[in-house]
Amino acid sequence: MSKRTFLILTLLISSVFSFGQTISISGIVTDYNIGDPLIGVNVIYGPGMGTVTGLNGEYTLNLEPGEYEIEVSYIGFINQKKNITLGEKNLFLNFELKTVTLEEVEVVADLARTRETPVAFSNISPAKIEEQLASQDIPLILNSTPGVYATQSGGGDGDARINIRGFNQRNVAVMLDGIPVNDMENGWVYWSNWFGLDAVMRGTQVQRGLGMSKLAIPSVGGTINITTKGIDAKKGISLKQEVGSAGYLRTTLGMTTGRMSNGWGVTFAGSYKKGNGWVDQTWTEGWFYFLRVDKEIGKHLLSVSAMGAPQKHGQRSYKKRMSAFDRKYAEENGMSTEYIDNLESSGLAVDMGLKYNPNWGYLDRAYITETDTVFPGIKETSTANNYYHKPMFSLKDFWSVNEKLYISNVLYLSIGSGGGNSFSTSTFDVETKQMNLQNTYNANLNIIAPYRNKTNLSEDIMRNAVNNHFWLGLLSTFDYKINDAFSLSGGIDLRTYKGEHYREVDDLLGGNYFLDTGNENEDNKTTKKYVGDKIGYNNDALVRWGGLFAQLKYQNGNLTTFLNLTGSVSGNKRIDYFLPKILTLGDSTFQVSYEEPYETDSIVYDYTYSGLQTNETDWKYLPGFTVKGGINYNLNETMNVFLNLGYLSKSQRFQNVYNRENQLFLEIKNEKVKAIEIGYSYVLPRMTFNFNAYYTVWDNKPADRTQYMNDPDDPEIRYTVNINNMNALHKGVEFEFAYRITKNLTFESLLSLGDWKWTSADTALIYDDNGKYVGTKPFNAKGLYVGDAAQFQNRESLRWEIIKGLYASGSFTWFGKHYAEFNPLDLDPEESPNSFDENGNPRQSWQIPNYYMVDFHVGYSWQMKKIGLQVRGSVLNALDDSYVTDSQNNDTYLSHGTTDFDANSASVFMGTGRRFNISLRVSL
Repeated sequence: MSKRTFLILTLLISSVFSFGQTISISGIVTDYNIGDPLIGVNVIYGPGMGTVTGLNGEYTLNLEPGEYEIEVSYIGFINQKKNITLGEKNLFLNFELKTVTLEEVEVVADLARTRETPVAFSNISPAKIEEQLASQDIPLILNSTPGVYATQSGGGDGDARINIRGFNQRNVAVMLDGIPVNDMENGWVYWSNWFGLDAVMRGTQVQRGLGMSKLAIPSVGGTINITTKGIDAKKGISLKQEVGSAGYLRTTLGMTTGRMSNGWGVTFAGSYKKGNGWVDQTWTEGWFYFLRVDKEIGKHLLSVSAMGAPQKHGQRSYKKRMSAFDRKYAEENGMSTEYIDNLESSGLAVDMGLKYNPNWGYLDRAYITETDTVFPGIKETSTANNYYHKPMFSLKDFWSVNEKLYISNVLYLSIGSGGGNSFSTSTFDVETKQMNLQNTYNANLNIIAPYRNKTNLSEDIMRNAVNNHFWLGLLSTFDYKINDAFSLSGGIDLRTYKGEHYREVDDLLGGNYFLDTGNENEDNKTTKKYVGDKIGYNNDALVRWGGLFAQLKYQNGNLTTFLNLTGSVSGNKRIDYFLPKILTLGDSTFQVSYEEPYETDSIVYDYTYSGLQTNETDWKYLPGFTVKGGINYNLNETMNVFLNLGYLSKSQRFQNVYNRENQLFLEIKNEKVKAIEIGYSYVLPRMTFNFNAYYTVWDNKPADRTQYMNDPDDPEIRYTVNINNMNALHKGVEFEFAYRITKNLTFESLLSLGDWKWTSADTALIYDDNGKYVGTKPFNAKGLYVGDAAQFQNRESLRWEIIKGLYASGSFTWFGKHYAEFNPLDLDPEESPNSFDENGNPRQSWQIPNYYMVDFHVGYSWQMKKIGLQVRGSVLNALDDSYVTDSQNNDTYLSHGTTDFDANSASVFMGTGRRFNISLRVSL
């Protein structure tokens, strides 16, 4: 072969290999507003050439080196193009698509955006919720974000709670499509009312700290923004069936039309669940419905929605010592063997198992008449149940006036009805360690001692604590683009609320009537009460809220800043229908409260009344305001830094304004929060790293619930206590890291290190039963760690997409530096010297043992012509580890209780053990 021939062959072979060489372009296409991946997006690099994104918004193109224009397009979103030059290395290229019209979530929901909004936040995509929720309450999946501590509390379905940066959910704003849903009286969020939302979630975002919301909301710890699907969703219909541990079954149907040609859009979802509950007698049954109808009319988008989740479920209401659940675990974590032996010999529950629930008992409802006797059999009967229905309706108008001005108006209505069911006594059966319902039933039915109960008086009953509400609100917001750099937004927030609270007879447990002393009407000369009658207490809480807000935003090049101002006034009024009455017995006249018996089954006095006293307070109006601002600067295309700071003056919640005797508390002070936060982000196509540090000072934190104390000289006398000047300092750092090791393998990590301490020593104000101020009680909490949430958090997770559609993931979540909640009244230097160490410093609450959980998730998705199929499975707490999630230090409600600030004195809720969930979804 000649040299010339060899050279020609070499060039030809080189040309063939060069022609066959391809470079990979891959990335993720997401929604600019909420960060969620978009499925089915067209990714085009030439006429008729390209691909579409998969289930996680991912795409891949294999192209030869050269110059290309990549265009992505999706219905309802603005097309986006990028020019690239391919060399010898693979390229990662992500796209963020904006909607055709300015969306409600941009103005109403106040969502944060990467490299723009100067706050710390995390997005939880619907795909992640679909993969990992596994029939849990929504807050529990948020443990995958920094600074969050969420637990199932007693283990009942819907009883979850969440803390962010050490602030409980009374101080975490929860927004649903921009509408605040925290309780207007106490700030709490009852997650059982929001079952089924995962079926219609468009996105979930957790903002930590004061957040980006323009409203005057209680976002001290953070804000949880949940948005739902609407007219911009992809057309489709799906049916999903879930099967889980403890007989859990759930069926969900979802449908959305997307944007139809005539401008209409309809989204519907319905779900039904039923299960026995992992914890004993925490059964659950519930429905969910959601309907949203959108209509585009010119420059207006009108939206009408209705949703609700009527449900009922059993609960575990009482914390117990660790030894009641798991003796070995208790001994390994600080409880003394001798102390446990003493508890057991006293008949208290020991080593009953993690599923142990004291709130139920055995009951044989033997119905006896003169002619026959019927024995229906022994039934396990729960004594702690929750039932509620809180439908919410909204009417929204989103108006794009012109290219510069956008106006939204949201009118919403929430009507809640339901309550909780409980036993009127706490008598336990020493054999079963459960409620002694049978003994009560027999006594009421006149079986045990007929001569003592000739009229079948029910001394103890099942009763309902009813809490109904009516809540009407209006949110009116505008957004005006002043020029290319400045924009101004603002609006009003109006709310009116009425809460009805009373106790009623639910079940007489074999008897004929119940005596409720002191609460009868003027014309009703008897205290006998029957099923459905109101007993104990009966009052209304009225709240009015008015707020104004304004926000100025500057965005130019790499710099984004904002300044937010809010002002609010909250009005509180209380109406009590069961206040003390004047009773005349012969020549004596005195005041009677509902706790004082004056009629028995054997003696009935002649008496007269001054009438039923309905006491209505005046309105008490309290102002509040917020000033906050922030700045974000993009150092280059991969790095940005931000700073935000703010001052919040928050008016007290209703329960911290009036006591139960319709008296105003003295020295009602606003809560004052000062916060500063810095952050840094480094984003590459395959890697993301976020760091932020926060420093929050919280002055005059109120007690989460009404505090009481007994008179030192007379334990029968109980005082109401209002605690002011409880101050705390919350500071910490948070890290997030994600790395796409390969196209199919992703590693994620987070670490939160908190240092939260109380900083105050002051006095509490004491009131008697008539609401009269009677004195003070000192407390000293300086240097104590804030309890009720883990201050350290670490999570490591790995997700592997083995082949297209088939994935497996696992996570390791660890919590540490967690202290039991405590009562400040225990920290009196004079009356409780054992509450302080030898140096005079207050003793720390019992530290809960560190714990971890390991979860696994797998799934496979595939297409059969036009039908999409998904099979998923999850194992939660796969190692079946035992751990404590919630604790109360020196719990005085424990039998044979101690006040030694240790494991013996603490009551706990244990976490749930290993559970599984599998599901099948069929989509069209």
